[in-house]
Amino acid sequence: MLDSAGDGYVDRSDVEERAQRLLDGVGEPAGTPRAAAVREGAAAFWQRLTELAGVEDGGRLDEETFVSALQRARELGTIGDLVGPSVQAHVDLIDTDGDGSVSLEEFLRSQSACGLPEADSRWAFARLDLDGDGQVDVAEWQRAVVGFYTDAGTDLPGDLIMGVRA
Repeated sequence: MLDSAGDGYVDRSDVEERAQRLLDGVGEPAGTPRAAAVREGAAAFWQRLTELAGVEDGGRLDEETFVSALQRARELGTIGDLVGPSVQAHVDLIDTDGDGSVSLEEFLRSQSACGLPEADSRWAFARLDLDGDGQVDVAEWQRAVVGFYTDAGTDLPGDLIMGVRA
């Protein structure tokens, strides 16, 4: 869950804070189009999540409601729409050469900026790179994020990119 305040609930400010931590971690200036896309992706995620949960935009979600909304998105086949804008913005942010995917070097640089150890980052990258081409594209990244939100397993690559293991 994205409960940055530690109060047992997720609200818009938690989602916005996570986006800002990412921007701060990679040193992206506030006024850039990439920073705007990250914030807009987070806002779109929150809006869709609250719609699925049946909660007003200004409300908050406890863990049960949060998980239920994600499960509903998965059942409806819309979870990709839920996380897609945020994932695209995240990949675009750390894709410094603009080729549409994230290399190991770009990934290591971004994860290091966010405080993750290199060994953990290398582990995550190897699992994110599903086709073994040395690049993580938006579809591979999105699969990890969806897995983070919907799989009950441990040691998932999404754990690292979502900031669970550090």
